[in-house]
Amino acid sequence: MKIALDIDGVLADFVTPFLQLLERRVGGPSIDPASITDPNFQHHPFLTKELVYDCMVDTSYDAEFWRGLSPLPSLDQWQALNQVSRANQVVFITHRWVRDSYDINQVTCDWLRRHGIDSPVVYFTQEVKSQLVQKLAVELFVDDRHENCEDVANQTEAVVMMPHRPYNRAFTHPRVQRIQDLDELFAYLGSGITAQRR
Repeated sequence: MKIALDIDGVLADFVTPFLQLLERRVGGPSIDPASITDPNFQHHPFLTKELVYDCMVDTSYDAEFWRGLSPLPSLDQWQALNQVSRANQVVFITHRWVRDSYDINQVTCDWLRRHGIDSPVVYFTQEVKSQLVQKLAVELFVDDRHENCEDVANQTEAVVMMPHRPYNRAFTHPRVQRIQDLDELFAYLGSGITAQRR
């Protein structure tokens, strides 16, 4: 089975350091992650579309930002995901921007290897993810952003799983399965692949 996972918001904590960057820009109080009800950081009392976009551009040029992201899965879940990648064709699909000033593919693959993925294969796109899902014949897709899940659910035959996050809690779709963490992905795949709890 070909499996594709998003990285930011699924495997890497993008929101916390990005909110810290926004806080420094606005010079205001700390921003509670629970107050972010939209993955594009819209509809927030003091965050503007322009400010969010400018910070996104800044992070896209900052290799250290991506190198420093904290992992979301536990060590056991990383080990189980690596086991899945050996047993299945696992790829990672991300909307991270490619810049000439550094190699985002190398930075991303190094980050995945550091957390336990032996041989990561990463695809970068600014198009809708359903295009890559179709091209790669992905059968199971995992993403935290509801617009990506909706796109893939509507445009492909892939099973779609969406990890529960504060910013996607209002979204529902008949073909999108909400999961609490990667253990539900491993349970779906079966075959003895589980994250052992210590």
